[in-house]
Amino acid sequence: MKLIPNSRYTVFLAELKKVKEPFLTWKGLLFRASPLEYGRATKLLNGQGSFVTGGRWSAAGTFPAVNTSTDQGTCLAESRASFTYYNFAPSDVRPKVVVAVRVHLFKVLNLVSRRGIGAKPWLELTKLQAEDWHKVNYAGYEAQSQAFGRAAHDIGVEGILVPSVRVQGGINLVYFPQSLTPKSKVEILGEDELNRWLKQK
Repeated sequence: MKLIPNSRYTVFLAELKKVKEPFLTWKGLLFRASPLEYGRATKLLNGQGSFVTGGRWSAAGTFPAVNTSTDQGTCLAESRASFTYYNFAPSDVRPKVVVAVRVHLFKVLNLVSRRGIGAKPWLELTKLQAEDWHKVNYAGYEAQSQAFGRAAHDIGVEGILVPSVRVQGGINLVYFPQSLTPKSKVEILGEDELNRWLKQK
């Protein structure tokens, strides 16, 4: 289903273009939990899962996005979000792969710091995080948070550092694989072992 674009996109795009030195260089370890369907190394970080189903910062069918967290606890809590939202029974839980990812990105928007973009009045970060993007999408519209993600993607941002909605104090990094620069690095730790156990060919 093609969603009706959110009108806030043009505001987000215009305001992001005005920000001086908006980008942060981010280097470190991230964690990702993925269903077995996307557990192979070639699929773990291609963002096709979110491209098909959508997420808080990207609507389905717009662009691939990879959701990661800066610690394992937040990663696991975020991976249970759909089960919590849809009230699935514990028996519905399916196996997942959890990996550590070493990254070095050069064009990251930092929404965690309240002194930067996260504090801009035009952003209203708290409102974006409280938004029920599933419900908005079901009604046929792009959510405001997804419009912001699209604006960030369209100005060449590699990723967005955001506070976790699920874990107080937790931090997520949502990055856009198609936007990575030649200098950027994304590496799954233990990739050879992962491939061996999942029998990737």
